[in-house]
Amino acid sequence: MSSGTDAQAIAAIDAALGASDYQRAAVLAESASARGVVHPVIPIARALWFERQGQDEAAVASFMTARTLSPRDARIPNAIGFCLVRLGRLDEARQAFEDAIRLEPSAAAYQRKGWVLGLAGRVEDAERAYEQALKLAPRNVETLASLASLAARKGNAERARQYAERALAIEAGNPGAHVALAIGEVNRGEYRTAVERLRTVVGNSAIAGHERSVVLALLGDALDGENAPREAFAAYAAANAERRKLHGTRFGRGKSAGEILDDVTAAFAESPASFWRALEPAAKRDAGPSQHVFLLGFPRSGTTLLEQVLHSHGDIATLDERDFLADIAERYLTTPAGLDRLSRLDDAALAEHRMTYWQRVQTAGVNLEGRVFVDQQPFHTIKLPLIARLFPDARILFAIRDPRDVVLSCFRRQLEVDLLRFEFLTLEGAAGMYHRFMRFADLAREKLALPFFDHRYEDLIADFAPTTRGLCSWLNVPWQESMCDVAANAARLDAIKASTGQIRRGLYRDGVGQWRRYREELDAVRPVLQPWVARFGYPEA
Repeated sequence: MSSGTDAQAIAAIDAALGASDYQRAAVLAESASARGVVHPVIPIARALWFERQGQDEAAVASFMTARTLSPRDARIPNAIGFCLVRLGRLDEARQAFEDAIRLEPSAAAYQRKGWVLGLAGRVEDAERAYEQALKLAPRNVETLASLASLAARKGNAERARQYAERALAIEAGNPGAHVALAIGEVNRGEYRTAVERLRTVVGNSAIAGHERSVVLALLGDALDGENAPREAFAAYAAANAERRKLHGTRFGRGKSAGEILDDVTAAFAESPASFWRALEPAAKRDAGPSQHVFLLGFPRSGTTLLEQVLHSHGDIATLDERDFLADIAERYLTTPAGLDRLSRLDDAALAEHRMTYWQRVQTAGVNLEGRVFVDQQPFHTIKLPLIARLFPDARILFAIRDPRDVVLSCFRRQLEVDLLRFEFLTLEGAAGMYHRFMRFADLAREKLALPFFDHRYEDLIADFAPTTRGLCSWLNVPWQESMCDVAANAARLDAIKASTGQIRRGLYRDGVGQWRRYREELDAVRPVLQPWVARFGYPEA
């Protein structure tokens, strides 16, 4: 092919991209590539089409190819960063945005870095990135709104107000700034003011996608505070509908998390208990913990509150919702065949996986020597067979809360979306996942030799001292007065996390029996939840 023809092919791809005809651009790129044309726009066109098909892994690979052909183009690492965020690979996304900053240290690049750091819960680092963006562009409304939102979520109402007012002076309808002000209003109990503010923002048809879901969810909280549960539920449902549209391409195709778990549960039920019980204790580690405890349950069951209480004890080391078993679980707990391989692993393979886990814990910087180590991650409930094989001497602290409050909270709160939490975006999906988790946990109690201790959220709220004394007795540590000051100890928690603001209020009863105000809305999932309500001894009314 002549260079002139090459140029025409590249120009045609550019024109298709300029017209947002990504499918045509991808077809032209494939044709040019087949004829031996080499140019960055070819893998870029492929990547952009992959993005629109929800194939972010393939998009990253194509963008990487483009980057080797055009290593000085800052737009490419930015594009890679966005794909990695959608894939949940936040640390890699941060690195991609930092690469873009090295190539072109713009306000927009620092804004993106702040965004991904905020998603990762690194609030202080996010603020520094946003502040750097603001130095480069003092009137950047998105940066001002982002700083306002971070300050509001940290509870700094005055700082949030200052940034929000600066943003609104530039763009009166900026949704991020209004959300920041509304967070403060909800926190102060000024629900009517927040409702009016947020309804105005929702009325703007230009607000869509993630922004719209955030506004609607906060509107739900304001309406809940106004004691308007029916309207609040409608707002939460609308917020989740926006999120389902955003994430449906990634998680709404193929097998759902529920279907995968059903398959593994069926295989686990059929496996002989002897596969899991004939285990020798793992060799003790040098400078290791005196006990290894997994704090499990289901999201929104009070595991973060309990982890915070335990963290304040001098003889207990805790980690909050880190997943050091994700890749190992992916290998063994996503298919019946994988579960079978897990049951037959030899000592060498088990030792290798065990070493990987402890190396990751060590990297987190926790001093374990001679202390009780509590690894808190509610999703590890469905990893109990793996825990039993790797750590046969571990103990299980199982968090229980009224199933109706749990499912309602999962539906209401804007949690990070992955394949499993995608199910939480409908009430029926959240209830279905709760049922599957509890069924799996009951099966694990029957088959595994791990000791369980059931902790009830409502008992901690109503009778804190007796409940924590009983827990300390089970953990073989003395009770300490330091465990009582929950609000003061919560400063270490991620300010963005859904439960942080609640825990910083200390122990309060508002979270107990919330479901009663949403009784009518929960009627649709009552048949699924009622057996667990009875199983855990909660009153029907």
